[in-house]
Amino acid sequence: MLGAMDAIEAGSLGRNGLRHAPRNTQCKERISNTSTPSSPQQLLLLDSLPPELLADILEFLIPQPPEIGETRPLSYEKLVPGEPWFEFTRCRRGLWSLCFISRRFLAVAQPLLYRTMAILDEESMFLFFRTLTDRPDYGPWTRYLSCHLTLTRESVIRETRRAVGRLLRTFDSVVTEPAIVMEPIRSALNVMVCNLPVLSTRDGDFDEVPQVIMSFILMFLTKLETFLMQVPICDDHVEYTSLFVKLEAIKNHFAACAADDPAGVAPLIPLQKISTLLLQGDPELLEHFEGDECNCEVPEVWGSQPRRYAPMFEYLPALTTLEVSTDDGAWVNVVEERRSFLQGGSTYPYLRGIRHIYLHNSVACPRNLFQVLLNAPDCQTLYMTPRRDDAFDRGDPGDSTHAHPEALDVALTLHARNLRHLDIAWFDVYGFESLIGPEGRLASLPAMEQLEKLCIQLAVLYGSAPAALETPLAELLPPNLVELTLEDWWWFNLDVYGEMEDWGPVHKLSYYRQQREYRANAIRMLAQFAGDFRDRMPKLEKVLLLVKIPYTWMVEEGIPIGFHFEDVKAAFRLKGVEFLVDEI
Repeated sequence: MLGAMDAIEAGSLGRNGLRHAPRNTQCKERISNTSTPSSPQQLLLLDSLPPELLADILEFLIPQPPEIGETRPLSYEKLVPGEPWFEFTRCRRGLWSLCFISRRFLAVAQPLLYRTMAILDEESMFLFFRTLTDRPDYGPWTRYLSCHLTLTRESVIRETRRAVGRLLRTFDSVVTEPAIVMEPIRSALNVMVCNLPVLSTRDGDFDEVPQVIMSFILMFLTKLETFLMQVPICDDHVEYTSLFVKLEAIKNHFAACAADDPAGVAPLIPLQKISTLLLQGDPELLEHFEGDECNCEVPEVWGSQPRRYAPMFEYLPALTTLEVSTDDGAWVNVVEERRSFLQGGSTYPYLRGIRHIYLHNSVACPRNLFQVLLNAPDCQTLYMTPRRDDAFDRGDPGDSTHAHPEALDVALTLHARNLRHLDIAWFDVYGFESLIGPEGRLASLPAMEQLEKLCIQLAVLYGSAPAALETPLAELLPPNLVELTLEDWWWFNLDVYGEMEDWGPVHKLSYYRQQREYRANAIRMLAQFAGDFRDRMPKLEKVLLLVKIPYTWMVEEGIPIGFHFEDVKAAFRLKGVEFLVDEI
């Protein structure tokens, strides 16, 4: 049997394997230097430090996982500095090496090695499971787990069954304690052993094996706080029904044992400390769909389906943060979608308790965000970056001068009483402005006294026409803003945005000259805001203008992007507010 350290080393990298970083400011700063001490003098000095100080030093080697939506790496050798997985693998390698220096280093470094775990291939998933069955006391060390396998994908099912067939016989034994954990695992392993001759050959009978193994891994990780789970983005790969069934069984099993244990000596119940769930839409299939060589039939609307994972939300009582990449835009309550959802309202909002929702690379339209807020009554943060898609074609939006009954503006009025941070964007809502609000704008914003951070496009704030910039900006914003980000974007900019990469110097200069009147209106709007915002917004500390088409404001090697804003910046500075301009 391979040792626990062999299993961890195998689990640190898969055999196979982006999107830009999100706009929010909650991304953790990564460590730039992952080298470990190499000289005997350095090692001797470290080995003599107090354990708590040594632990503080080695904690700098705990890797920060890549952002949600990253594909798994191709190979360890091909990774180069700057790639999302490079630092992760080097940090893990450093911690792994430190475990062999001395018993004292092992005692400090090994728990840190297990702190952040990434499952990148089928074999490493089974090896991690085997290590936990051999040493269940390792499980509580893990705080972050990511699984970069779509558990119902045909290739994953096939390779997992092959890994089980190769490695199942290496289970020398399964420890007997704690019995509450080991009893269901022994039963599952006996089933696998009995079916070993056909496990890797018979189709259909063992498709749930990856989900079963993942559920058992989660059973050991009783102090897990963050779980990234890769999920299907097309109907060819079914959702994780077997995983949900197993998690419910685990929950009931531990609850029953706890009820029969008045002394309170039973092990910790799993899933109780997971506060952040990341549903990562299969990024490899996404690359395939968006690639030039894709010859398969791609559905019109595709992506991960978070609404189907409502059962899992129920098993995570501490869940407060939900991040989703590449969702399909639909957020209706599947429990009630056969009923008249809007007339009676939702009696069972499936996102209740979740306070922070981040949607990356999403096709959710403003109407879909209505459903998000309707089903998340405790939501404090709503963040969405759009996936490039055609204009919305999900029904007739009606007259754009009036808000649609399911408009985002309606949702902010009725279902966003707890919202503190709103950060949303689209590429194109032309012709569907009523899904935002009356005349295509969020008219409810001035009444949202609880909103503190706002990132919004000018098209969503003012409506469809830049001529509306004559309206004072302070009249359109919430009164208690602390940070404001304005994105310089209008729906008709989409054609320009798509052509911009092919422009030469002459075309860029010509476009700059065409935007003279618009620049004057925009600067006038910002200057007026700098002069009159303080009475209405006493808490404002920062204003950021994000420019998506830089040639509106700059000429290469001639006029920098911040040239036009010096007076505006000075006016804000007089009021104690920082004003910045940046490109997206």
